[in-house]
Amino acid sequence: MNIKFKVIKLRLYIIPAVVLALSMALAFPVLKAEKADANAVKTVYFTFDDGPSERTEEILDILAKEKIKATFFVIGPSEPKTDERLFKIKSEGHSIGLHTMSHDYEKIYLSAESFLEDLSSEREWVYSVTGEEPEIFRFPGGSNNYTAPKWLVEEVKEKTAEEGMTWYDWNADGKDSLGELLSPEEIAENVLSSEFIGSETVIVLLHDSSTRTTTPQALEILISEFRKMGYEFGKLG
Repeated sequence: MNIKFKVIKLRLYIIPAVVLALSMALAFPVLKAEKADANAVKTVYFTFDDGPSERTEEILDILAKEKIKATFFVIGPSEPKTDERLFKIKSEGHSIGLHTMSHDYEKIYLSAESFLEDLSSEREWVYSVTGEEPEIFRFPGGSNNYTAPKWLVEEVKEKTAEEGMTWYDWNADGKDSLGELLSPEEIAENVLSSEFIGSETVIVLLHDSSTRTTTPQALEILISEFRKMGYEFGKLG
């Protein structure tokens, strides 16, 4: 398959984050939050990292029931039904973003070339399953983390931009990827405590992981709360 990135023009909301505590993602946006104008359209983007997994179907069922589209930053095959679940994400109209094939920090952050080779391999896999070549991706740990040298991240940003790709961080973190299993209410509170709540654009980080059994319930709480605040829902890419 000839992997050729297409140049696209999109209105993008990219919010850098300081991430990765205990090798897990924790976001601390460095931009100052600004409240939305009273007449502005406010949009929340639910994003799910590290799937597909046993939680994928639960998440998809909730999104379908609520008529919401979301974005899944997926990693390479890790379970028997990974391909089936990936295809289901695509067939139900959600965005698929790359999150590297291996999600192995020591491997992907060894050099820019290592990262790009891993990303290209994942892109081929996603295409083989869905017929789609994703043009969005998320750095494991975020674009500003304690593992990747800054120069490496900047080089990856430059090279992927030349190929028409766009990276996304987040500005509201459920912190559901930590070792301790949080309750749905704790996950929701973590998201809603972000200083960006009330801004025009909120990008929520949650995890699609077999061990994160409380995340789907947290999603239901968050959908209800964001609706009360007058938010619309969108997908990235």
